[in-house]
Amino acid sequence: MGKYQRRDKIARLISWGHWFTFTNIILSLAIGTLYIEASEFPTTGLSTIYAIVSWIGHFAFLPFVFFIIAIFPVCLFAPYSRFMRGYASLVSAFALVALISDVIFFRQYGYHLNTYSLAQMARDAETVFTGASFVMVIGILLSFLLILGIELVLANLTWKRLPQLQNQRYGAPITSIFVLCFLTSHSMHVWADAALYDPITQQDDMFPISYPTTAKTLMAKHGLIEATHYRDRQQMLLHNATKTIEYPLNPLLCAKVNNPQQAVIVAFNRLNAEQREALNTVLSPVASGYHRADIQLLGHPEAEGGSFQLLYGLPDFYQQTLINDKTAPAYAKPLSDFGMPMHLLRTQHYKDEIALPENSTIQTLQRWESGPHEHKGLTVLFADISDRDAVIEWLESADLKSAKVMVTALAPVRDEQLVDKKQFQPSLLEVPLWVSNISLPSHPIAGLMDLMPTALDSLMSCANGVKNFSNGESLRSRGERYPLVESYKPYIVIYQQTETTVLDSSGQFSVYDNQGFQLKSGAEPHTSVLINALKKIKRFSKPIKTDDQ
Repeated sequence: MGKYQRRDKIARLISWGHWFTFTNIILSLAIGTLYIEASEFPTTGLSTIYAIVSWIGHFAFLPFVFFIIAIFPVCLFAPYSRFMRGYASLVSAFALVALISDVIFFRQYGYHLNTYSLAQMARDAETVFTGASFVMVIGILLSFLLILGIELVLANLTWKRLPQLQNQRYGAPITSIFVLCFLTSHSMHVWADAALYDPITQQDDMFPISYPTTAKTLMAKHGLIEATHYRDRQQMLLHNATKTIEYPLNPLLCAKVNNPQQAVIVAFNRLNAEQREALNTVLSPVASGYHRADIQLLGHPEAEGGSFQLLYGLPDFYQQTLINDKTAPAYAKPLSDFGMPMHLLRTQHYKDEIALPENSTIQTLQRWESGPHEHKGLTVLFADISDRDAVIEWLESADLKSAKVMVTALAPVRDEQLVDKKQFQPSLLEVPLWVSNISLPSHPIAGLMDLMPTALDSLMSCANGVKNFSNGESLRSRGERYPLVESYKPYIVIYQQTETTVLDSSGQFSVYDNQGFQLKSGAEPHTSVLINALKKIKRFSKPIKTDDQ
């Protein structure tokens, strides 16, 4: 092959590569619309314009960069049309399958694919039916073959019609539009980041492999703003963000179970080691028919916060708003409709605050026993350890012999030596759980939010389980317990098998090894774990659209 002939072939292949890339840009733009559809719709005209130009610029940029990296160099070293068409089709098919897989995952989970999320997707698939992950792999392979066929058709079609395509005059204008959209989207993001314009910056994670230019680093680098001042302003806006609560998420569609059994939860405020041992002796299988559940149950650092988690099955993140709004637990009404009302009791010496609206009725155990009452439905007793004998006597009464009973504590014993985040060590937050007439599998970890869903199992069943009104899960289920996400205001704590992540109200985080709870220097929580945790904590939180948005 002569020098000029080789040069002409390379030029022809590069021209073909441009048009082949253009067809893949169109495909990428079509797939990209699924990201926009799955995300929260822009709330302002400016953010809508940004979403459009960002979509065009981003999904034009990705295939172009792919062409520069994966196709253009090969054209120079292997200028053979058949080989290039096959090679380009193959690598493009891989890229499109990855993009389609990512958009499917994004629509399901809200973040993009990575090594952790692939493992999570496989685990979730197996919960649907055994072997689902294998079926998923087969589906991906079949999709790849289908897309490869489409790519081969496009590659051959653009090659055969290359002379006609080269004579078209719309190539340059379309390219200019792509470049203009790319530059415009990044310029708008620079401004939005500097002005803390949330309707634009909240779109940062919408598209895959998206790292929009930020003003916080760009302007600070050139001395135009001070980074510390920027962070202070950002944090102030985050703290002042107006939120509302959607509770329950959907109307409760519940049915009374066949042969409902009375459910009882006894929650002591705090128990030290000596008090636990004394209760363990009294609540032994021989003495009373109770047994200690093989579950590491985590209490709350404060008894009041623990009472909220127990009664509502929600993180204490929502406590102040629900109590101020005088919102009762959502499950109380269907229980009452079924003739199984919820009874709230406390012992004589229980002095801690109970997280309930002011209009709630809480009777003392002594007064409730002395008056007329029905032993059915749900009963929750808040007890002080000084009233232990009265509690045991009540539990051993004939009326509760067939009841499904759980006895626990809201908080571990207070230790003033534990400061800051050390108090969240699982072994130090653990509270005991004794049960009667309930069979529970062992669990490596659980929280107070799981107790109410467990109690309600014996009374009613609801469409979508308890997800419409609780973040907890019934302890009777054998599902995966990690990661466990808890909120202990002002902290959010993510418990995993080997480490615990603690986030504070300023967005700073610390990662601790579960062995000895030592701080892991430089460690960061996995992005997908963090996103999942925040999504779970804030499931019931909805933003209020303000005038400046």
